[in-house]
Amino acid sequence: MDLQLRGKGVLLAGGTRGIGRAAAELLGTEGARVALVGRDAGMLREAADAVRARGGEGREIRADITDEDQVERMIGEAVEFLGAFDAVIDAVGRSFRGAFLEMSEQTWREAFESDFFSAVRLLRSAVPHIPRGGRIVLLGAASAKQPHLGQAASNTAKAALHNLTRSLADELAPRGIAVNCVAPGRILSARRHERLSQESLRRGVPVERALADDAANIPLGRHGTPEEVAAAVVFLASPRAAYITGQSLFVDGGLVRAL
Repeated sequence: MDLQLRGKGVLLAGGTRGIGRAAAELLGTEGARVALVGRDAGMLREAADAVRARGGEGREIRADITDEDQVERMIGEAVEFLGAFDAVIDAVGRSFRGAFLEMSEQTWREAFESDFFSAVRLLRSAVPHIPRGGRIVLLGAASAKQPHLGQAASNTAKAALHNLTRSLADELAPRGIAVNCVAPGRILSARRHERLSQESLRRGVPVERALADDAANIPLGRHGTPEEVAAAVVFLASPRAAYITGQSLFVDGGLVRAL
Protein backbone atom coordinates (compact mmCIF):
# COMPACT_ATOMS: atom_id res chain seq x y z
CA MET A 1 0.00 0.00 0.00
CA ASP A 2 1.24 3.45 -0.91
CA LEU A 3 1.00 5.49 2.30
CA GLN A 4 1.04 8.76 0.33
CA LEU A 5 4.07 10.02 2.24
CA ARG A 6 6.28 10.81 -0.74
CA GLY A 7 7.60 14.33 -0.36
CA LYS A 8 5.89 14.82 3.01
CA GLY A 9 7.85 16.51 5.77
CA VAL A 10 8.26 14.47 8.95
CA LEU A 11 9.91 15.54 12.20
CA LEU A 12 11.12 12.39 13.98
CA ALA A 13 12.54 12.69 17.48
CA GLY A 14 14.37 9.60 18.68
CA GLY A 15 15.01 8.09 15.28
CA THR A 16 18.47 6.66 15.87
CA ARG A 17 17.76 3.29 17.47
CA GLY A 18 15.11 0.66 18.05
CA ILE A 19 11.59 1.51 16.96
CA GLY A 20 12.52 5.07 16.02
CA ARG A 21 15.30 3.90 13.72
CA ALA A 22 12.98 1.35 12.11
CA ALA A 23 10.40 4.11 11.57
CA ALA A 24 13.05 6.33 9.97
CA GLU A 25 13.98 3.62 7.49
CA LEU A 26 10.34 2.94 6.61
CA LEU A 27 9.73 6.66 6.09
CA GLY A 28 12.68 6.64 3.72
CA THR A 29 11.18 3.73 1.80
CA GLU A 30 7.95 5.73 1.50
CA GLY A 31 9.88 8.69 0.06
CA ALA A 32 9.35 11.08 2.96
CA ARG A 33 11.56 14.02 3.88
CA VAL A 34 12.70 13.34 7.43
CA ALA A 35 14.29 15.65 9.99
CA LEU A 36 15.92 13.25 12.46
CA VAL A 37 16.52 14.41 16.02
CA GLY A 38 18.82 12.69 18.50
CA ARG A 39 21.78 13.21 20.82
CA ASP A 40 24.42 10.95 19.21
CA ALA A 41 25.98 12.54 16.14
CA GLY A 42 27.28 9.27 14.73
CA MET A 43 23.99 7.43 15.07
CA LEU A 44 22.13 10.39 13.61
CA ARG A 45 24.39 10.33 10.57
CA GLU A 46 23.81 6.60 10.10
CA ALA A 47 20.05 7.02 10.39
CA ALA A 48 19.97 9.89 7.90
CA ASP A 49 22.11 7.88 5.49
CA ALA A 50 19.66 4.97 5.84
CA VAL A 51 16.72 7.25 5.00
CA ARG A 52 18.50 8.53 1.90
CA ALA A 53 19.56 5.04 0.83
CA ARG A 54 15.91 4.00 0.79
CA GLY A 55 14.76 6.86 -1.39
CA GLY A 56 13.84 9.57 1.09
CA GLU A 57 15.53 12.77 2.18
CA GLY A 58 17.18 12.89 5.57
CA ARG A 59 18.64 15.69 7.69
CA GLU A 60 20.24 15.03 11.06
CA ILE A 61 19.67 17.54 13.89
CA ARG A 62 21.60 16.94 17.07
CA ALA A 63 19.51 17.99 20.08
CA ASP A 64 18.29 16.82 23.47
CA ILE A 65 14.55 17.40 23.70
CA THR A 66 14.68 17.38 27.48
CA ASP A 67 16.39 20.80 27.14
CA GLU A 68 14.00 23.65 26.30
CA ASP A 69 16.65 25.82 24.62
CA GLN A 70 17.79 22.94 22.42
CA VAL A 71 14.19 22.21 21.41
CA GLU A 72 13.67 25.76 20.18
CA ARG A 73 16.89 25.64 18.18
CA MET A 74 16.01 22.20 16.80
CA ILE A 75 12.55 23.32 15.66
CA GLY A 76 14.14 26.23 13.82
CA GLU A 77 16.52 23.90 11.97
CA ALA A 78 13.72 21.47 11.17
CA VAL A 79 11.49 24.23 9.81
CA GLU A 80 14.38 25.46 7.67
CA PHE A 81 14.68 21.97 6.15
CA LEU A 82 11.03 20.92 5.93
CA GLY A 83 9.10 24.19 5.82
CA ALA A 84 6.21 22.62 7.75
CA PHE A 85 5.63 19.34 9.58
CA ASP A 86 3.12 17.09 7.86
CA ALA A 87 3.80 14.66 10.69
CA VAL A 88 5.57 14.79 14.04
CA ILE A 89 6.69 11.51 15.59
CA ASP A 90 8.01 11.38 19.14
CA ALA A 91 9.88 8.12 19.73
CA VAL A 92 11.84 9.32 22.76
CA GLY A 93 11.65 7.38 26.02
CA ARG A 94 13.18 4.69 28.18
CA SER A 95 12.34 2.29 30.97
CA PHE A 96 13.01 3.00 34.65
CA ARG A 97 13.12 -0.09 36.87
CA GLY A 98 13.11 -0.53 40.61
CA ALA A 99 10.95 -1.31 43.63
CA PHE A 100 8.65 1.53 44.69
CA LEU A 101 10.11 1.89 48.18
CA GLU A 102 13.65 1.94 46.78
CA MET A 103 13.01 4.42 43.98
CA SER A 104 14.07 7.99 44.71
CA GLU A 105 12.02 11.05 43.88
CA GLN A 106 14.79 12.01 41.44
CA THR A 107 14.20 8.78 39.51
CA TRP A 108 10.49 9.59 39.31
CA ARG A 109 11.34 13.03 37.97
CA GLU A 110 13.71 11.54 35.41
CA ALA A 111 11.04 9.09 34.26
CA PHE A 112 8.49 11.84 33.70
CA GLU A 113 11.07 14.09 32.06
CA SER A 114 12.07 11.35 29.63
CA ASP A 115 8.69 9.80 28.91
CA PHE A 116 6.22 12.67 29.32
CA PHE A 117 7.57 16.21 29.61
CA SER A 118 9.90 15.77 26.64
CA ALA A 119 6.81 15.10 24.50
CA VAL A 120 4.98 18.13 25.94
CA ARG A 121 8.00 20.33 25.25
CA LEU A 122 8.41 19.02 21.71
CA LEU A 123 4.75 19.44 20.79
CA ARG A 124 4.37 22.92 22.26
CA SER A 125 7.07 24.08 19.88
CA ALA A 126 6.10 21.91 16.90
CA VAL A 127 2.31 22.30 16.73
CA PRO A 128 2.39 25.86 15.33
CA HIS A 129 4.23 24.43 12.31
CA ILE A 130 1.79 21.57 11.65
CA PRO A 131 -0.71 22.42 8.89
CA ARG A 132 -4.31 21.25 8.68
CA GLY A 133 -4.30 17.54 7.89
CA GLY A 134 -1.11 16.99 9.89
CA ARG A 135 -0.40 14.05 12.17
CA ILE A 136 1.13 13.59 15.60
CA VAL A 137 2.24 10.13 16.69
CA LEU A 138 3.54 9.47 20.20
CA LEU A 139 5.31 6.31 21.25
CA GLY A 140 3.83 5.01 24.49
CA ALA A 141 3.86 1.55 26.03
CA ALA A 142 1.51 -1.32 26.78
CA SER A 143 2.41 -0.81 30.45
CA ALA A 144 0.25 2.32 30.45
CA LYS A 145 -2.77 0.01 30.52
CA GLN A 146 -1.28 -3.16 31.97
CA PRO A 147 1.52 -2.06 34.32
CA HIS A 148 4.73 -4.04 34.57
CA LEU A 149 5.87 -5.13 38.03
CA GLY A 150 8.83 -3.10 39.28
CA GLN A 151 8.35 -0.23 36.83
CA ALA A 152 5.97 2.08 38.68
CA ALA A 153 7.59 5.30 37.49
CA SER A 154 7.63 4.30 33.83
CA ASN A 155 4.12 2.83 34.00
CA THR A 156 2.75 6.06 35.42
CA ALA A 157 4.59 8.35 33.01
CA LYS A 158 3.41 6.30 30.02
CA ALA A 159 -0.17 6.42 31.31
CA ALA A 160 0.12 10.21 31.38
CA LEU A 161 1.32 10.14 27.78
CA HIS A 162 -1.75 8.18 26.72
CA ASN A 163 -3.98 10.71 28.50
CA LEU A 164 -2.12 13.51 26.70
CA THR A 165 -2.91 11.78 23.41
CA ARG A 166 -6.65 11.83 24.08
CA SER A 167 -6.57 15.38 25.45
CA LEU A 168 -4.63 16.81 22.51
CA ALA A 169 -6.75 14.93 19.97
CA ASP A 170 -9.81 16.86 21.20
CA GLU A 171 -8.02 20.18 21.42
CA LEU A 172 -6.31 19.99 18.03
CA ALA A 173 -9.24 18.49 16.09
CA PRO A 174 -10.58 21.95 15.09
CA ARG A 175 -7.18 22.60 13.50
CA GLY A 176 -7.47 19.36 11.49
CA ILE A 177 -4.56 17.71 13.30
CA ALA A 178 -4.84 14.04 14.30
CA VAL A 179 -3.09 12.79 17.44
CA ASN A 180 -2.49 9.12 18.16
CA CYS A 181 -0.25 6.91 20.25
CA VAL A 182 1.40 3.57 19.48
CA ALA A 183 1.86 1.36 22.53
CA PRO A 184 4.37 -1.46 22.02
CA GLY A 185 4.58 -4.47 24.28
CA ARG A 186 7.69 -6.61 24.67
CA ILE A 187 9.78 -5.68 21.66
CA LEU A 188 13.11 -7.38 21.13
CA SER A 189 15.19 -4.28 20.58
CA ALA A 190 18.96 -4.30 21.11
CA ARG A 191 18.40 -2.69 24.52
CA ARG A 192 15.95 -5.40 25.64
CA HIS A 193 18.19 -8.17 24.35
CA GLU A 194 21.10 -6.74 26.34
CA ARG A 195 18.99 -6.54 29.51
CA LEU A 196 17.82 -10.13 29.12
CA SER A 197 21.39 -11.25 28.44
CA GLN A 198 22.48 -9.69 31.74
CA GLU A 199 19.52 -11.28 33.47
CA SER A 200 20.50 -14.69 32.12
CA LEU A 201 23.95 -14.28 33.66
CA ARG A 202 22.46 -13.39 37.04
CA ARG A 203 20.12 -16.40 36.89
CA GLY A 204 22.77 -18.74 35.53
CA VAL A 205 20.63 -19.81 32.58
CA PRO A 206 21.19 -19.61 28.80
CA VAL A 207 20.14 -16.40 27.05
CA GLU A 208 17.60 -18.39 25.06
CA ARG A 209 15.92 -19.41 28.34
CA ALA A 210 15.71 -15.79 29.53
CA LEU A 211 14.22 -14.74 26.17
CA ALA A 212 11.68 -17.56 26.25
CA ASP A 213 10.64 -16.77 29.82
CA ASP A 214 10.19 -13.11 28.96
CA ALA A 215 7.86 -14.01 26.08
CA ALA A 216 6.05 -16.84 27.84
CA ASN A 217 2.81 -14.98 28.64
CA ILE A 218 2.50 -13.18 25.31
CA PRO A 219 -0.48 -14.76 23.52
CA LEU A 220 1.30 -14.82 20.16
CA GLY A 221 4.18 -16.62 21.86
CA ARG A 222 7.05 -14.35 20.85
CA HIS A 223 8.56 -10.91 21.18
CA GLY A 224 7.70 -8.26 18.65
CA THR A 225 10.23 -6.56 16.41
CA PRO A 226 10.96 -2.83 16.08
CA GLU A 227 9.89 -3.06 12.44
CA GLU A 228 6.44 -4.36 13.39
CA VAL A 229 5.86 -1.39 15.69
CA ALA A 230 7.33 1.06 13.18
CA ALA A 231 4.78 -0.06 10.59
CA ALA A 232 1.98 1.11 12.89
CA VAL A 233 3.79 4.38 13.68
CA VAL A 234 4.34 5.26 10.03
CA PHE A 235 0.79 4.32 9.05
CA LEU A 236 -0.64 6.67 11.71
CA ALA A 237 1.72 9.39 10.48
CA SER A 238 0.41 9.03 6.94
CA PRO A 239 -2.57 10.52 5.07
CA ARG A 240 -4.04 7.00 5.00
CA ALA A 241 -4.89 7.43 8.70
CA ALA A 242 -6.87 10.63 8.11
CA TYR A 243 -9.93 9.59 10.14
CA ILE A 244 -8.11 8.14 13.15
CA THR A 245 -7.44 10.36 16.15
CA GLY A 246 -7.28 10.08 19.93
CA GLN A 247 -6.39 6.39 19.79
CA SER A 248 -3.76 4.30 21.51
CA LEU A 249 -2.88 1.39 19.26
CA PHE A 250 -1.41 -1.56 21.18
CA VAL A 251 1.19 -3.49 19.19
CA ASP A 252 1.83 -6.13 21.81
CA GLY A 253 1.04 -9.62 20.52
CA GLY A 254 -2.11 -9.65 22.66
CA LEU A 255 -0.28 -8.93 25.94
CA VAL A 256 -2.81 -6.36 27.17
CA ARG A 257 -6.05 -8.17 27.85
CA ALA A 258 -8.11 -5.31 29.29
CA LEU A 259 -11.02 -3.93 27.27
